[in-house]
Amino acid sequence: MTDRLPTGVIITDCYDDNARGRQQTRFMRLFGVVPTFLSVKAPSHYLEAGGIQATGHLIDQLDAAISLPQSHKGGKTVILMNVATRGEDVRKRWNNGTPFCYAWVGDVLICSTYDGPGLSLARDLGIIKEVQVMDIPTVMKAAIEWGELTEEEAYRIEHTQFRSYEFLPLAARWIYEGRDVPSETGTLEHLPSVKDHIWFIDNFGNAKTTILPEQIGFEEGKQFKLANGHVAVCTRRLADVPHGKVALTIGSSGFGNRRFVEVTIQRGNAAKTLGLSVGGLVVAESAVASA
Repeated sequence: MTDRLPTGVIITDCYDDNARGRQQTRFMRLFGVVPTFLSVKAPSHYLEAGGIQATGHLIDQLDAAISLPQSHKGGKTVILMNVATRGEDVRKRWNNGTPFCYAWVGDVLICSTYDGPGLSLARDLGIIKEVQVMDIPTVMKAAIEWGELTEEEAYRIEHTQFRSYEFLPLAARWIYEGRDVPSETGTLEHLPSVKDHIWFIDNFGNAKTTILPEQIGFEEGKQFKLANGHVAVCTRRLADVPHGKVALTIGSSGFGNRRFVEVTIQRGNAAKTLGLSVGGLVVAESAVASA
């Protein structure tokens, strides 16, 4: 193996200790670096919430890798994202789960599940406009022709239940090396909207949202009625929020100069106090400007 990778990231809903350890070990063997591991722990009552959480994590990781001073840029990053949609509809459309796709954003290679909201924010922010969609059996045939896999190995990978461990890292390595991995161009028009949703609750209880300030006409002192009935006031900096007050602030998460709004309570836990959770709506629908 040549061309050691400086940084790597795994975003996944397969996060127990066993699954995490196997994924990190395989990534390190293929790329020579232990990846940052972000587990997506979606509530069971709302399956799409996992993808909503992942879509925000992806934007933050892209920002961490790309939005640097020119003097500190250099090297590539590989991001593997697996947050699979499930259900009868998926079974009808695909034989063994939603396909995987990939796209380059500058020097960052993103290999992801193609369905669900995982890539929705990247689409909505104009970061990714189209992807290359891979069919696992077709890629396996190519890998046999390259001499990368035996027929027995290819069969196992094609039929595995843990595709993000068996297939995705290998495909990412081949793409990273510049191999002509079979794929077809796909749009992201089918992805669901994630506007006005909470995608993460931080350790202070602040709720990170998918809302950009301009989408709600964010102005200092302007009040909004939240979806759960509470009222929040727009305050640009968390430090300026009065003690115990509910506020909408411009947080640190986002991409470049575009940062997402957060729901906060000064010296309090907004998530617990207001009953907020990942996947939940934020602002009353009538208050959100149409994009």
